[in-house]
Amino acid sequence: REYIGVEEVKHWIEENCAEGSHVIVDESMQPWLGRDWREDSLLMQQQWLLRMIRERQTHVFLMHSWTKIWSCTGLRLGSVVAPSTESLQRIKRKQVPWSVNSSALAFLSEVVKDEEYMERTWDLTPAWRQHIVKELADRFPLWTVHGKSFLSWLWVDTGEASIAEHATQLAKDAGVPVRWGEPGYKQPSIVRIAVRHPKHVKLLMDA
Repeated sequence: REYIGVEEVKHWIEENCAEGSHVIVDESMQPWLGRDWREDSLLMQQQWLLRMIRERQTHVFLMHSWTKIWSCTGLRLGSVVAPSTESLQRIKRKQVPWSVNSSALAFLSEVVKDEEYMERTWDLTPAWRQHIVKELADRFPLWTVHGKSFLSWLWVDTGEASIAEHATQLAKDAGVPVRWGEPGYKQPSIVRIAVRHPKHVKLLMDA
């Protein structure tokens, strides 16, 4: 439920992963951190990644789903950063030649240039998220909200599984779905809410 900084991620891997492990770290939400998001990413930890291979035979792969930050889920854009050339070649031997289509590549070539979009994302997301936090506190004072202020979603603990399930159904019926925490996450009292424009949030709250 929480954003974990790079030093904590490294510590967790060192303490919990056996020698010879292959570890996948999903950094898809990392860009929301802000303009310096790479500084808190394993992308900048090349020496540590190599040391994990050399001393513990542990290969740490970084996964990024770019469809989230660029709001293009239908294109299925993503990337994997391997800790070594050998690790990369092992992945590429299994990769199908059509893993990214021409439309997605054309979109990617343009979207990486759109600095204004990223700046607006970094400016608006915390403000819109705080608006949701306030609305929830005013309407449901017993609910608790989890997650860092810069993230594009909120984990909301309603306190009871039945309440979370009912809230999920009401939101779905109103056309503004949220995700119930029971399927997949095994957090039955929680719902996950995306950060959206306040006018859309009102539809959710009124549901």
